Amino acid sequence: MLTLRAARPDDLGAIVKLERYCFPPEVAFGRNRWHYLLSHAKGHTLLLHDAKGQLMGYLCLLEHKGWDRLVIQTLAIHWRMRRQGWARRLLEQVIAKGKAQGWGAIRLEVADGNDEALPLYQRLGFKAQQRLPDYYGRDQHAHRLVLRLHEPKKTGDVAIPGYLREL
Repeated sequence: MLTLRAARPDDLGAIVKLERYCFPPEVAFGRNRWHYLLSHAKGHTLLLHDAKGQLMGYLCLLEHKGWDRLVIQTLAIHWRMRRQGWARRLLEQVIAKGKAQGWGAIRLEVADGNDEALPLYQRLGFKAQQRLPDYYGRDQHAHRLVLRLHEPKKTGDVAIPGYLREL
């Protein structure tokens, strides 16, 4: 049985360990970045634990009120738990929360070569917004994906220009 809970600062060691396990060193967040995300950033991290209390996955989400969007910083699932729907469940929870709280969109970046994640994001309604050359390093390209949760907000009778909504 797996359990889901919000991360706390004392989860830092387990999160960094799973991060290093799931991502190559050139893209993995370091201890300092995770310390900031857990202690100071506006947002939260959801943790997925197995019956023994071992961390099996996480999703880190930041809130950007000025952009009217949530930003998924990172999502990782231990290889033993992959292809069982856990990433989808984490994403669906974030989508439901975003809709309930009135956020305009959810944004994330995904590597071009991530053949497992890209179809999942597309099935959930995320659309490619922008290509990001060399995002993860030389010749490691990515795409920015956005899922609209609500129609873009308007200021008076004037719609906010698309290029400003997409930031």
